[in-house]
Amino acid sequence: MTSIEQSTGFLVVRTARSMKKMLDAKLVEYKITSSQHTVLSALAKDDGLSLSEVGNNVFLDKPAITGLADRLERDGLVKRKRTSNDRRVITLHLTTKGHELLSNIDQLAQKADEDLVNGLSADELMIFRQTLDRIWSNAIVRNSNEV
Repeated sequence: MTSIEQSTGFLVVRTARSMKKMLDAKLVEYKITSSQHTVLSALAKDDGLSLSEVGNNVFLDKPAITGLADRLERDGLVKRKRTSNDRRVITLHLTTKGHELLSNIDQLAQKADEDLVNGLSADELMIFRQTLDRIWSNAIVRNSNEV
């Protein structure tokens, strides 16, 4: 293994891409991607978020969120609305169809998550998640110090 392949960043990105690919394969029958599922889940938790808020919550930039919102709206899963107090702000709202799809695929996504950590004990899983949170926090601090 080269030094880059042993770096934390490489290992995290490699794992995240494989996880996304696995979930995308499971979601293909529902004609939805893991990124779209993430946006729908964010709206299920807090419906009526602005595009910027959705992007911040799911760590995607504005062009990516706009494209996802376009596809989700085209498929009847979300509805865009302009706010009455600032017409420039567009909020996203789950439709009935979006809620129904999400209820169908949430178990599938949960099962995919369980498959990923298969073989890890509860303690190992807890430590793994705490470690990832600490690495993420370190990255946030370093990024804010460099701005």
